[in-house]
Amino acid sequence: MTDRRSDLAVLLNLAGVVFRDGRAQHLADAGFPDYTVRHGLVMRTLGDDALSLRELADRLDMSSPGALKVIDPMLTAGYLERVETSDRRIRAVQVTDRGRSARACSAAYHDVFEQDLADKVGADAVATTRAVLRTLAERGSPNMPRSVLPHPDRS
Repeated sequence: MTDRRSDLAVLLNLAGVVFRDGRAQHLADAGFPDYTVRHGLVMRTLGDDALSLRELADRLDMSSPGALKVIDPMLTAGYLERVETSDRRIRAVQVTDRGRSARACSAAYHDVFEQDLADKVGADAVATTRAVLRTLAERGSPNMPRSVLPHPDRS
């Protein structure tokens, strides 16, 4: 019988906790203590675009009220700002300079985390792990936002 503490699903979840905790500390140390995984999802979804609440909600696969609940704290924290559009009835949101700095800080941690792992287990093991995780993610789930799903043609 397999030791349940070595169960793959348990290890996947524990690895996620280790990553999220390290990233949260990295961001807090850099002056972004309130930046969350959800913020990162919104930032990736927006990219450099200015999107209406409806467009953002659609890309996040959620309702407009749900998207508003997500972006309100980001507006308050200065990660996003409201901008005018050519249609005066529609206001959009876009990432601010502070938001871009937080997003870059988060991305830098991703790189540091991966390099640290490669230093410990080797680049080939990290590449294999990435391939395994991509295969799992490509199975999909209704709980996975389309905006961050891996694409088979990207590495």
